Amino acid sequence: MGFIEIFVKKAHHRFCQRLNDDHVVNGSPGKLIENDGAYFVIRMKEMYLKNTRTLWRKFYPLLHAFIEYQKGEEHAIAGPGQLRDLGEANLERVVNLNFRLSGPTPYKGGDVSLLAGLYAVPGQDAAKALIGTLSTIAGLGGIALGQIPAVANAVKTGVESVIGLNESTLQLGIRDTFYKENPLRSGYHVAIDSDAEKVKMSKLWLSKGRLVQGNDPVAAVPYEENDYMVLEVERRDSRDDWPALPDIAAHQAGFAVIMGDSGLTVDQKREKIRDAWGAFQNTLSISAYLVKPDAQRIALSVAEDLNARLTALKSGNPFETRSWYSSKPESRKPAVFDFVDVPDYLDLTDPESIKRAARALAANPFA
Repeated sequence: MGFIEIFVKKAHHRFCQRLNDDHVVNGSPGKLIENDGAYFVIRMKEMYLKNTRTLWRKFYPLLHAFIEYQKGEEHAIAGPGQLRDLGEANLERVVNLNFRLSGPTPYKGGDVSLLAGLYAVPGQDAAKALIGTLSTIAGLGGIALGQIPAVANAVKTGVESVIGLNESTLQLGIRDTFYKENPLRSGYHVAIDSDAEKVKMSKLWLSKGRLVQGNDPVAAVPYEENDYMVLEVERRDSRDDWPALPDIAAHQAGFAVIMGDSGLTVDQKREKIRDAWGAFQNTLSISAYLVKPDAQRIALSVAEDLNARLTALKSGNPFETRSWYSSKPESRKPAVFDFVDVPDYLDLTDPESIKRAARALAANPFA
């Protein structure tokens, strides 16, 4: 070793790259996430530490991620600290897969920034900090949209406790921004704690959610040469949790009262729903939690469901359509209405169905 090398160490480019679609076994081609056209979910697909023990200390992987979008920030922590009831030992044996870090978030254009760090955390000390974090979150009574700030604060406090441990080390970190020249699209991104030129991208595969290497996915073996993490960007056309979104639940109560009022005739119920529809349309149109095609889908589905119920009430035959089938017997009655029981009426393969969805958000289907 030369004299200068004692004081100087060259930097190395760490490996971080999106896997080619044809290297994802049974995966679908990556799709662009269009402006106001789809939602994105960012997920930790897998994380791995090559060394889980140094002398007498055991370590386990912990991933801390920040996702910044439109002046908002989500951060999440992925690790096995939640297993507090099973004790604090041997947490390095837990397999961490498919943990949601962010979303579903409606993409409305602009930059999406991701910062993620993979830490090697000493099990005994970190477990105590994470147990306290989870206890705080559990005390909030479930992660509802209105509780996101409280959950975020609890997570942040817990993470600061973990990262503050003297023995915790950052093994690998990435920061990336999706923008015009690096468009947001579905797919898998692999970051490896290795010199970029040493990673043979052609031999990396994602099979059954795990990173493997080999000449082909059949003969490939688990990748174990270095620490790594696999992050997924998922594209969604719709969200199933729309009945619980802010402001939408209020319309549920209004429609339910109208449908359940035995003092009104069917025609009178239709008139009242017609009068209330404009406000519902407006809520869907301006919601920060929905993209336009999904708002149209919801409008169509609610309109079709209500119309089918009104038709059944008028004919006296509650079994003539599939619209309100539910596992709850009381919800099978045409007059008992709940957003949760509304099925998806949109058929994306039928142009006429797509047109009806657009009209349901723009015009009044009860006029």
